[in-house]
Amino acid sequence: MRSTVVWSFLSLVALAAGGLVSACDNDATVVKSAEGESCDRTADCNEGLKCLQGTCYEVAPGGGEGGDNSGSGGSVTGPPAPVLGGEGETCTKRADCEDMLACFNGRCTMATGEGGGGNNPIRLGQLGETCTVSSDCDPALACLPGGQFQGGLPLGNLGVCTNPSRDLVPSGKSCGAECVEDADCCELPVAVHAAYDAILAPYGTGANSCAELAELIGVANCAGVLTPAQAARCFAQDAYCSCDATWTCEAGQCNYTADCTENGATPGGCPHFSRSSIRPLSPACDAASDKCQPPAVDAVCETDADCDGLTTADTLELCAADECVCFEQTGCYRACDGELDCKPGFTCDTADHVCKPVPSCTSDAECVGRLGGRFACVDETCQQTCASNFDCNGGAVAGPATLICNPLRVCEALGCTSNEQCTNGAVVNPVKMFCTDNPAAAVGGVSSAITD
Repeated sequence: MRSTVVWSFLSLVALAAGGLVSACDNDATVVKSAEGESCDRTADCNEGLKCLQGTCYEVAPGGGEGGDNSGSGGSVTGPPAPVLGGEGETCTKRADCEDMLACFNGRCTMATGEGGGGNNPIRLGQLGETCTVSSDCDPALACLPGGQFQGGLPLGNLGVCTNPSRDLVPSGKSCGAECVEDADCCELPVAVHAAYDAILAPYGTGANSCAELAELIGVANCAGVLTPAQAARCFAQDAYCSCDATWTCEAGQCNYTADCTENGATPGGCPHFSRSSIRPLSPACDAASDKCQPPAVDAVCETDADCDGLTTADTLELCAADECVCFEQTGCYRACDGELDCKPGFTCDTADHVCKPVPSCTSDAECVGRLGGRFACVDETCQQTCASNFDCNGGAVAGPATLICNPLRVCEALGCTSNEQCTNGAVVNPVKMFCTDNPAAAVGGVSSAITD
């Protein structure tokens, strides 16, 4: 019985093998695509058809030279010409629309001005027209993203043909100065216009000008016994209205320089505000210097030997004998003798024997390797580069642009060129400010050596 089953199985295998051999002996019939059916190459199509744009098209016999899309005889009847949008239909660029129409806000619209219509096969978008890449626009324009909405929703990745304004150069100035010369500081601050209040406005006068302040003071003797409100008015008149040699203008800021004997807004006292009212001052009178400033803090150290047994200013570790240095009397730091003594990002200042910050970069390659191809080393720091002004303002094409792409291809504040431009932020500070050079960037602090 078992031998019968085995022989039956072997017979089936032989028959199957014979069928396979027989199938290999005959050419298999390959079904090809007819006209209008899909294809990957011309070999997929029936004879007389060519594969164009994934579809089999008929080749007209005896076609002329210009109609042959295949490189050999005959002209191809397809693919059909693109259907261009009519007025009101959607588009992404002018080339999507019929002649005499332009693409605005994603819709084909009757063109006005230059660039509308004609038989030029390459129709370039004009100022304000929709685009996807800069090559869709006139050569003088760039396709910049953002700002296009329809029905309250953004139009995907569409941009607008826009003047890139590459000729703008940052002024290097800002509107942050409240003075240019000492006399500019002699002005009654807006904050002092408030009525006197012992808690909310102990500096208040209830006057909006020096003339009104003088009228409120009247014939009162400011040297006599005064109420707190009268004292605030008398002080304001001396500090802001009769301010001979009372203020100095330093780096665009007003500093009160008169001697003091009292705290706060009272004759012989100290002001709460400078002219702009946005920079609070110290109303405390330092008895040691007779100046309006916080009391002087005793020096932590005067010599390196004073640091023995004290803790370091940054790591709070105990200084062993001859281990630390006294830096500018402000704190003790573990001394360094060379660059290897400092932590990464710092180097040893061999004159002061403290570790000071080094530039975050010295070449573009460092920034590219650390942060990516859009970064460059500018002013010793890695900064993201830009291609246009609109890269610096979130892609916005409408509204004010406070940043521009400078010649180094880095976003920088546009800045001001005259005092008349210093109106930004007027809602917060209604006082006129001055357009002056940007202040120097602050330098980072020092640190202790990590070893020696």
